[in-house]
Amino acid sequence: MADVDLSGEIAEAINGAAASGTAMLIAYVDEDGRPSMSYRGSTQVYSSDQVAVWARNPDQGLPVNVKERPLVSLVYYNRQTPGPFFLTIKGRARVAPEANQHVYDHMIKGEQDRDPDRKGVAVVVDVDSVSGAGPDGRISQERAE
Repeated sequence: MADVDLSGEIAEAINGAAASGTAMLIAYVDEDGRPSMSYRGSTQVYSSDQVAVWARNPDQGLPVNVKERPLVSLVYYNRQTPGPFFLTIKGRARVAPEANQHVYDHMIKGEQDRDPDRKGVAVVVDVDSVSGAGPDGRISQERAE
């Protein structure tokens, strides 16, 4: 198993997901202890071992819940690639206002248009594992301890 490295085909898939019509799904645990999922067209690789999303409302949903329950999962699936491309990402999320400018600037225009006044906040996920398969074969990565 390789250490987490979100470069190459993984970065291309994640960063191009919304533009190709395959927005990623993020799952987290809400205040009632129930699983909650939402599509995030803003999902992007933030660093070699982090992904980020934009939360348009910082006072509800994902940004509120990850403060107490940071474990999240993200899912990507695109059957249009040569052979299906799918990823499951697990990690620890946190509200990251220091990343607001970068995350906003790097999301697609359609997502920016939904929050033109930039009232949202960046949520950064420190990725602990990535598994799946892509055009180059199986993917199995885990953060080195």
